[in-house]
Amino acid sequence: MKTKLFAEIQPVAHGWLAVGDGHQLHWQTSGNPEGMPAVWLHGGPGSSASPLHRRFFDPALFWIIQYDQRGCGRSLPLGAIDHNETSYLLADIECLRKHLSIAKWSVVGGSWGGALALLYAQAHPDRVDRMLCRSPFLCTQAEIENFMEHPPEGCREPWEVLQSLVLKHPQQTVLEFGYRVFCLEKDVQQQAQLAQAWATYEAAMNVYPAQAPTLGLGGHEALIARYRVQSHYLWHRCFVGQNILAQAHRMSEIPLTLVHGDTDALCPFENSLNIQRVATQANLIRVEGGGHDLTDQGMLSATFQALTSWR
Repeated sequence: MKTKLFAEIQPVAHGWLAVGDGHQLHWQTSGNPEGMPAVWLHGGPGSSASPLHRRFFDPALFWIIQYDQRGCGRSLPLGAIDHNETSYLLADIECLRKHLSIAKWSVVGGSWGGALALLYAQAHPDRVDRMLCRSPFLCTQAEIENFMEHPPEGCREPWEVLQSLVLKHPQQTVLEFGYRVFCLEKDVQQQAQLAQAWATYEAAMNVYPAQAPTLGLGGHEALIARYRVQSHYLWHRCFVGQNILAQAHRMSEIPLTLVHGDTDALCPFENSLNIQRVATQANLIRVEGGGHDLTDQGMLSATFQALTSWR
């Protein structure tokens, strides 16, 4: 039986928040302004807020806060990587909380958003009521190398298309080439070609072990911006220390739910096991046969059930 999310809703309010260095974050709120505040941290790096995400919350009970991270989605300037590092993103979350006059909120993050949620909770445990991390990314070099260089067999074909664009530069990895093309050079035609191949490959990894979808990739400008931000972060190992769980003791009082598919090709299931070892209060929901994709029926159902249990 398919899980039915809450009905589509439109934002109650939205705007842009200046956070310094020329960056303006686009934010939007939905649901009940008098309800329980919950912020959704989107993935990527380089993705954006989605109307789908707010459908996981009962709009009568929650005040749902979404925003686009620096350089992403409707935030300005699009694709900007100057003054765009993880420390800035964590400060931005606090800036948005204060702007919306929220004392304490629930935090939800998936994939890269899960990494941000973990880092934010360790930095500001007194501001987090509870937390859910879906398929969290831990920003390790091994995760990044597996994504960029060692796809599972089911994703090898789109990876080979991506790698073929690098063959003229045999001394470079896909990530090194991508960082140079997107962040250091100005060839828009080459950037568009690489962004399309990268998006197709990432989509295959996202849905693995299911069959890769046929994508409607959208405009070149948005794709180039997405992968400029993503390559910038991955090349710099997401601007984090050796272990993003180094201060896990600081979030020991925060109720934490982990939802993770055990066949995830992008963020391995072992990530959530590692989190649970240092955050022993965490409740881990293992989705058997689940991949990374939030819309996979098992992942969607587990995430929805976990969030609808919040009262």
